[in-house]
Amino acid sequence: MSYEVTWEAPAGFYVHFSGWVTPESAGKLARELTSDPRYDDLFYAIVDLSDATGHTFRRDDPGGVARAMIELAGARFTNGRVLEVAIAHDPKMLNFLETYAKFTTRPFKIFPTLNEARSWLAEQMESVRFYTPPRRERK
Repeated sequence: MSYEVTWEAPAGFYVHFSGWVTPESAGKLARELTSDPRYDDLFYAIVDLSDATGHTFRRDDPGGVARAMIELAGARFTNGRVLEVAIAHDPKMLNFLETYAKFTTRPFKIFPTLNEARSWLAEQMESVRFYTPPRRERK
């Protein structure tokens, strides 16, 4: 799987996938995002699967989704307010996302287009005021 991450000010990220989504690559992405200091202030996450070829999660192994989410499970204790948004239209990818929705504890929505997802997020963010306190340097 190939993906490109773009952090968006003030408190979001957009991930665009191409190729196959695998449990291993999904776990790698989760580790990459949750280890970034910006994750603590994150308000939304857009995961665009519209150009993904498909996924290799197996229906008879729902634990594969759970294993891929293990990093996010711990991360929700440091930032439980993240709105998760997925973009997909392929029936198999939508089935995968419905399985994912059973495991996540955060608000999670699926949209067919990026424009629809961004419109919904804009509505959610209307009443949010962002403040990022100064950070101490990590040693």
